Amino acid sequence: MTRHLLSVGINLPAGLPTPTAISIAAMSGRLGFASVHLSEAPASDLLQRLVDAAAPALVVLDPGTQATGVVRVNDLLAVATERARLDSEGVRRPLQLSVPISIGRTMNEAVARADLEPRFADRHPRDVGIFGTFEQAQEQVLALARAGVDDLVLDVPLERDVADVLAQIRALVVGATPELVRRPPDEERTVPPPTVFYGTRDE
Repeated sequence: MTRHLLSVGINLPAGLPTPTAISIAAMSGRLGFASVHLSEAPASDLLQRLVDAAAPALVVLDPGTQATGVVRVNDLLAVATERARLDSEGVRRPLQLSVPISIGRTMNEAVARADLEPRFADRHPRDVGIFGTFEQAQEQVLALARAGVDDLVLDVPLERDVADVLAQIRALVVGATPELVRRPPDEERTVPPPTVFYGTRDE
């Protein structure tokens, strides 16, 4: 039985050409992503087409920056603080991390993908998200799961190899077990720790 470390969704930015949006929604559903997130409501006919294309993934209209239980930087302290707050208040909704991601088989590939994505100019995954080789990204995801994240909602580079990017992202969380989350990080590893950003985060 396949185990998932975290639930993963994809942010679908507004303004994409309709064929591109539908194609990404369809790939997300077929690859087993849990959700496709929209920052604003599209026309009703396009919304229905996205729902149909993404199935069985859910199409979700994001509530904005004021949502409870959403952290928007890869900051382990911010995640742990929000997790503690949710638990102390008895809030049962999952803790969601919504960040950009750029990963690759090599660091150069991750850098190139990020640099080609205009949406990353203000929120670069190196600073606030998940970034690096697949192995480095996997360590970052494990650290986030240990800190209390339940769901990842990711902004992905939308260049022509987006299908390959989605497949690599999916592989980050497939096959992982709870034992991986409980296991302390291996101090022998040379993989650097996840990026921690101590600037202002959206509330």
